[in-house]
Amino acid sequence: MILSLTGPSGVGKTTLMHNLLKALPNVKPLVSYTTRAARPSDEPGEYKYVSQEEFDRMQAAGEFLWTANAYVNHYGTRKVDIDEALESKDALYMPVLVLSAVKKLHEYANEVGKIANLHSMYIHIEDENELRSRFKERGDKPAEAEARIQECRSWNIDAKNLGVPFIYLEAQKKREDILADALAHIHAAGIE
Repeated sequence: MILSLTGPSGVGKTTLMHNLLKALPNVKPLVSYTTRAARPSDEPGEYKYVSQEEFDRMQAAGEFLWTANAYVNHYGTRKVDIDEALESKDALYMPVLVLSAVKKLHEYANEVGKIANLHSMYIHIEDENELRSRFKERGDKPAEAEARIQECRSWNIDAKNLGVPFIYLEAQKKREDILADALAHIHAAGIE
């Protein structure tokens, strides 16, 4: 089973994933391949770090179900890892995804008859000053923070128009309240 987390950069997707990994014993990150450098906040098993050349080779070989660019970084998730997660009855796999990847994941799960094994949460934020504060807190450079904000301005509208049945969470809440909301949705849907 898969529970994806999506939202603009800086809304707390990784923080929520860390908290859900602690709160639910059967949750695992769904591995993604990335060209970005590791961050201290990355969860073990969340990413495999590869060079741009290796990423390009994997992409050319058709290993990824999707790839995405976020700012200057490249991300991809292998089809074999998605198939394993959709088939799993013992674990809940949790990827952090961009909107286009969520759409592709839902289309793929529907094609292979596993849509019931897929749920998606969207973390919503409107306050750009709050985002700037979060970027500063995590050590992002001001120019990078502004580029990320510019890139994500349309995310909330795009998410509503995507055709994906998102479970919506509000990023302006305290972290523990966002976790409580997420856990309530997970328990109510029986996806733990």
